[in-house]
Amino acid sequence: MEEYRKSTEGQVMGIIGIVMGIISLIVAFIPCVGIVAFLPGGLAIIFSIISIVQASRGNGSKSLGIISLVVSALAIVLAAAWLMIFSGLNTITDRAMRNPGQLEQIEKGLRDAFKDIEISIEAEVEEHSTQKIDSLENKLRYLEGDTSSKSK
Repeated sequence: MEEYRKSTEGQVMGIIGIVMGIISLIVAFIPCVGIVAFLPGGLAIIFSIISIVQASRGNGSKSLGIISLVVSALAIVLAAAWLMIFSGLNTITDRAMRNPGQLEQIEKGLRDAFKDIEISIEAEVEEHSTQKIDSLENKLRYLEGDTSSKSK
């Protein structure tokens, strides 16, 4: 019976890939600096792929390379999300600076929407509070023995 041996091929590149992937993931969570995570994330992907290829050729474990590939891909996706958010905000502010009247219309629309939400929340709270008082009054009347009178 032959022994099945695993080698350590690709482990060094996998460790480098996972360290760079974790660094890029940490950097990607920082709002204004998250875009910088593209550089270490891209390098981590390259090292991860090299790790997986070396492990395949040398009968080594590919798990470290796969994990570092996933972490670095997540960091790049997060950095891309920050890039889209900030570029969208830049576009919005640029349009607002060019056309101030449009910004005032957006502000008025948002105030109206928040006012409608506030009114509906107040109405709902008032409705629930009167129901609680009503049910409390009924319970007290029931406890006192006055079951003939109902709520208001």
